[in-house]
Amino acid sequence: MSQTLCLPGSFMNNQSVLQLSSYKVAVYSSIALLACVSLSFVLMSSGWNQAWMLNIHAAPLLPAWFWALINLGGDAWVILLILLLIERFPGEITSWVLKTWLIGAVIAQLIKSLFPMPRPASVLGVENLSIIDHPPLLSGSMPSGHALAAMSCALIVCTVLKLRGIKNWQLVLIVLTAGIAAWARVAVGAHWPSDVIAGAGLAFSVVAVALLWERQHSWNAWFQRASGGVFLIVLHILISLHLATPQSDFFFVQFIQFNLACISLMRAMMLVKQYFLIRLQ
Repeated sequence: MSQTLCLPGSFMNNQSVLQLSSYKVAVYSSIALLACVSLSFVLMSSGWNQAWMLNIHAAPLLPAWFWALINLGGDAWVILLILLLIERFPGEITSWVLKTWLIGAVIAQLIKSLFPMPRPASVLGVENLSIIDHPPLLSGSMPSGHALAAMSCALIVCTVLKLRGIKNWQLVLIVLTAGIAAWARVAVGAHWPSDVIAGAGLAFSVVAVALLWERQHSWNAWFQRASGGVFLIVLHILISLHLATPQSDFFFVQFIQFNLACISLMRAMMLVKQYFLIRLQ
């Protein structure tokens, strides 16, 4: 017989979450998406997109190592690790997090495939950009997957922490941090400003769709069983393996990335103890 962890109710049972109607979720996320897509379209249809990009790279305001470090904050695997770590127990928001991650990955890649837009380096030339590390330089520019991931993370984290009583100024700080992480894709030369704005707007709809899906059918009960525990353990090991591979030329960034890999591996070991070893005692 499958064993289940004795844990508190999931995040979706919180009354504050239940009181926010599906209609309001859909309307608010659609407005945010429409606003960002409209701004992105204006930039693309004018010369502002290229002019803005050239101006940013002509006189960088911050050192390259800073943007290389902040760029980690938009990595999809780093975002997944952060969201899994804010859980107080497996199955609190696991289902919502993984649905958001899955929907975001599919939609971003689908748009990139259907509308292959050239990267800044392909249009402006590498010599006119201050390229940092090794960003993609060919097609698949729209939307920015890093911006989508960073803003999705901020929306989920702010929602969860707001219910835990965190102060509003701290929520603003989280959103600003996500915005800087998203903008790092422009600073490193991987994306146009329009790509980042569109990706951030898309995050609102992705998180909202995942939330509405979660209300209809949640996977959280499964994540509190042993089979779900095995899945999470393997997932954390995969995150650790991904982060153990250096993605930056800066030693400090590599050091941070290695530490994140260790944290994910330690989390996997803690889950082994939580799901299996404690039950054997």
